[in-house]
Amino acid sequence: MKNILITRTDRIGDVVLSLPVAYAIKAAHPECHVTFLVATAVAPIVQMCPWVDDCLTLGPESDAAGIVHRLRQRRFDAAVCLYPRPHIASWLKQAGIPVRVGTSRRWYSYRFSRRVSLHRAGSGRHERDLNLQLLRGLGIDRPAVSDPLCVPPQNAIDAACIILKEAGIEADSYAVVHPGSGGSARNWRPERYTEVCRMLTESGVAVLVTGSQPEVILADKVNGAMRNGIASIAGRTDLPVLAAILQRASVFFGPSTGPMHLAAAVGTPVVALFGPVRTTEPARWGPLGQGHTVFVPPVLLCRCRVDSCRQGDCMDMIGVNQVADAVRAAVRIRRDSLMAEAPPAVQ
Repeated sequence: MKNILITRTDRIGDVVLSLPVAYAIKAAHPECHVTFLVATAVAPIVQMCPWVDDCLTLGPESDAAGIVHRLRQRRFDAAVCLYPRPHIASWLKQAGIPVRVGTSRRWYSYRFSRRVSLHRAGSGRHERDLNLQLLRGLGIDRPAVSDPLCVPPQNAIDAACIILKEAGIEADSYAVVHPGSGGSARNWRPERYTEVCRMLTESGVAVLVTGSQPEVILADKVNGAMRNGIASIAGRTDLPVLAAILQRASVFFGPSTGPMHLAAAVGTPVVALFGPVRTTEPARWGPLGQGHTVFVPPVLLCRCRVDSCRQGDCMDMIGVNQVADAVRAAVRIRRDSLMAEAPPAVQ
């Protein structure tokens, strides 16, 4: 197989955790061409991954006939459907892709030519590893395992440097605070983020607040409550520029969200807040890589909804002081590392 399609049409974090599938395919078949089919808004994620050769996008304006036509033109040998949906399975079949890999537990699974028994919920396995399990459908029984990797392009790095300079932030010595979760997971109240930001700035740590365009109000609420103020760039960056800003940061702090996974993918340590909801637990959705710290309320895993808690708000059980300490520790490690890498002073 020389031309393989991977489909993952949901959100940022889901796509980031799918990137190791491309690595595993390349490790098994170095000569193959790997294409991702993703939502238009998330396309920059796969475009920053060195293991992905091409990208097809799916937007609100996309029509089924047009998508099938594009897939048929590409003459894919195989497709791996990581985010199973009936219409996607139908498109792959209509496009005449001979090898179509998907899960075996759904009513539309007959549309896949190769079916893998896979049960995600309650498996206790990480999403990356669950994605890799689907490669059995391509005959890759022991896939090469890697953490996700994104490399910001130079133009995004240049734009990030300008934004940091305008914000008065020195590169490589700041903490990114991302208070929004996009509604995908339990989260802290804004006041607690503000308190951590206050503690960081009082100890000499520069703070940069990030967020998407819909999260500008939330970021301003965190920023506006600060006595001395902190820099906020919420709503001002696209994904490549955000990746470049995260890459230069000492640490990322925020809830379980796409930017958290993006920070880990560019090699930045993460301090993350996770709720005890069974479908969003860190065992499945935690950041991949080294040097991360994850906080979860000290309660049993529950079946609460993401937007409601039967205990009032168990996220308040995560202490502000312990989180601030973890962020400061990550900043110190980063500073020590930079000092160790610096050339010796000329005598």
